[in-house]
Amino acid sequence: MSARIDTSRFPVGNDLDYAGEEERRRLAALTDEAWSFVRGWRWDPPVAELVLAFAVAPILGLFLMRFAPGGRPEDAERWVVVGALPSMHFETDDAQTPARALELCCAIAQDWADGVLTGRDLSDSYPFPIDPTRANAERLLDRVEFIRENLIPLA
Repeated sequence: MSARIDTSRFPVGNDLDYAGEEERRRLAALTDEAWSFVRGWRWDPPVAELVLAFAVAPILGLFLMRFAPGGRPEDAERWVVVGALPSMHFETDDAQTPARALELCCAIAQDWADGVLTGRDLSDSYPFPIDPTRANAERLLDRVEFIRENLIPLA
C-alpha cells in the first residue's frame, strides 16, 4: 500500500465526550501507553507520530503509527492498539479504517486465544507477551467479544 490512510475521517469515539478533563486525562494515559509500547521496538525509519484513530478511555486506544520518511511507502504506517487487549501493532494493508483495524485486532487476539485453548503451536500467532494459559485465553476472548459487540459499532 502506498497511499496513506486519510486521518480526517477518524471518528475518535463518535458521540463520546472528549472535552471533559477526566476524559482528556484518560486519553493522555492511553497515548502514553501507546508511545511506551512503540518505543519498546526498534523501527527503521523511526516513528514520527501516533495519530489517535479511536478510543474509549481507559478501555481501548487505536492509533495510526506513522514513520519518518526514508522507508518503503508500503511500510509507512501501522496500527497500534493498547488498553484492554495486550498491546499490539499490525499492518494497515487489510485495514484501511478504524473499524476494520479493530476487527483485525480482534481476529489476531482470537487466533492466539483459540490456539492456546486447542493446544495449537503459537509460533504463527501474534507474539503476545502473556502466558499462554487457559485463563488468559478465556479473558482475552471475553475482551474480544466486548470489543466486537460494543466498540466496533462506534468506530
